[in-house]
Amino acid sequence: MHESMGRSPCEVESHRCGALSFPDLSRTRHAVEPRTGIEFPMILDNVIDGENYSSSTSEVLVGTGSRTIKIVKIKSLKVYAFAFYVHPRSVCEKLGPKYASISVAELNKCGGFYEDLLREDIDMTVRLVINCNGMKVNAVKDVFEKSLRARLEKANPNTDYHCLESFGSYFSKDIPLPLGTVINFRRTAAGQLITEIGGNQIGAVHSKDLCRAFFDMYIGTAPVSEQTKEEIGKNVASMIKTC
Repeated sequence: MHESMGRSPCEVESHRCGALSFPDLSRTRHAVEPRTGIEFPMILDNVIDGENYSSSTSEVLVGTGSRTIKIVKIKSLKVYAFAFYVHPRSVCEKLGPKYASISVAELNKCGGFYEDLLREDIDMTVRLVINCNGMKVNAVKDVFEKSLRARLEKANPNTDYHCLESFGSYFSKDIPLPLGTVINFRRTAAGQLITEIGGNQIGAVHSKDLCRAFFDMYIGTAPVSEQTKEEIGKNVASMIKTC
């Protein structure tokens, strides 16, 4: 599994949520990622260290996808499904004044829009759901560390990699990742990257550089899925229109 996680080529499939009506979203609604059949809640309530945050901190689903890795020429494995969430009020406060007057179609084609989404201290979450048996935590750790190191170096060649070392240290070998395991990566407005596996927080790193590098994997240059990135952009742009 470790080898196949890093092997190319890989395919990333995305499910388009379409134009979401954000005022009408309900906690009982779910979006189904079609390639895996995995459901994701439309609204994600933050629960950290056993404490439920208020509805004002809830995040809204803006994109889903799945990652399929080819093991051999004729066989592939759907490794995980993922969902991307953002905090509506945070988006409106940070991006509304600049982008509210721009149409959704124009906004999604604006490269600066994604850069601002990464640069501004907006609460957001990527949720992964493991879709195969035999996944090893070291494989997850190695794949993320490799991509994060490259993105940190590209953003700032003089960056301090201590944040990356701290992030990797949380993935201990004894953490099981059975089929259906939920992994959350949360970015807070304060610049923390919080990692949760199976509902338990395993670590938090205070580094805005690491936060931006992590979410750059999904909405930055050469993302995990261009199609899902476009979906995220359209839905965040629509969200701004409701501010």
